[in-house]
Amino acid sequence: MNSLIWQTSPSSTTPPELADLAQTQSLTRALKQLDKRFSVQLDYLGLSQTFPFFKDLSLPETLFVRNVHLLLNNIAVVAAQSVCLPDSKWCEILNCGTHSLGSILFSDNLDVQRSGLFFCVQQGKLARRSWFDYQGERLYLVECFLPDLLPFLNVVSGSLKE
Repeated sequence: MNSLIWQTSPSSTTPPELADLAQTQSLTRALKQLDKRFSVQLDYLGLSQTFPFFKDLSLPETLFVRNVHLLLNNIAVVAAQSVCLPDSKWCEILNCGTHSLGSILFSDNLDVQRSGLFFCVQQGKLARRSWFDYQGERLYLVECFLPDLLPFLNVVSGSLKE
């Protein structure tokens, strides 16, 4: 993966419907509004040295990672990765199985602060990233919007230019 260029708004080649969705605070809430058959597929939880969307942040070589796909009607529409330090308080929060991390982050149960959203286009897909602070510790999150999301947004076709 080449060096990514992160911006504060989606690319001008992003379909407006996708740009609007990508700028919502709670992606979980927005996806549930698109289709009530929202679910989370847990792909990996544990230590990893693979987190290409965060390479520019000078993080440690090994992090605690949660990789998921967000599904609508059993179709993967978003690939997401959350990373934190291996001894972070975030590890317990990330160990939530197929429960949506977004529903935890945007509940009133945690006192978290979120950064702004940053966007890039990688291999024709829009991605957004941000981080959350909780009790002095940081969780990094990236969400990549997959092509199968576009029909749910009533976008006929769409390949973004890098």
